[in-house]
Amino acid sequence: PAAARKFVEEGIKTLEDLRKNEHKLTHHQRIGLKYFEDFEKRIPREEMVQMQEIVLEEVKKLDPSYIATVCGSFRRGAESSGDMDVLLTHPSFTSESSKQSKLLRQVVEQLEKVHFVTDMLSKGDTKFMGVCQLPKKEDGTAYPHRRIDIRLIPKDQYYCGVLYFTGSDIFNKNMRAHALEMGFTINEYTIRPLGVTGVAGEALPVECEKDIFDYIQWEYREPRDRSE
Repeated sequence: PAAARKFVEEGIKTLEDLRKNEHKLTHHQRIGLKYFEDFEKRIPREEMVQMQEIVLEEVKKLDPSYIATVCGSFRRGAESSGDMDVLLTHPSFTSESSKQSKLLRQVVEQLEKVHFVTDMLSKGDTKFMGVCQLPKKEDGTAYPHRRIDIRLIPKDQYYCGVLYFTGSDIFNKNMRAHALEMGFTINEYTIRPLGVTGVAGEALPVECEKDIFDYIQWEYREPRDRSE
């Protein structure tokens, strides 16, 4: 809002005005402007499936030990998505180990090499935010550019992350409430038992999403059944 107000004060009110004043924009804003029309479009499921195939294939090419999951509404079976949210882990990276920025960096570089990732918004040790695009269709027409986020998560926290980033928000809220009733606390990193004083204990081992459901004695629900 503050940035928008400043632009309005300078007489910059439309997309065209912004394009004429690109030198005043941050890197983030320039990318947003460059692909504004594309980012406004929903991503049909069939496109998301193609995008997923490319990401998983390139990740496995680098190292078959990688585990990657496309989360968000796509994983819940939605017919369209707003962006692509990828979670990534590797057995060599745990919450006890030191930083492993190479694990994320080499995946991003590989996706750039095959011209899937086209632009970067920001890149840290554990999160990449950028832009991707499918290869041209057979008739030569280009697909829209899409937003992609890739998060690197320690292996021991991976399935709590997958559960959290799959959603839905309402489902997560209900599951956390049930967990509390059963004496556990769940967040995007861990599930931990609550002691009699209400203080959380050590994180419990989790090897798959179902483990989390089992701890709180809740019937496992497939991602497609987690929309509420």
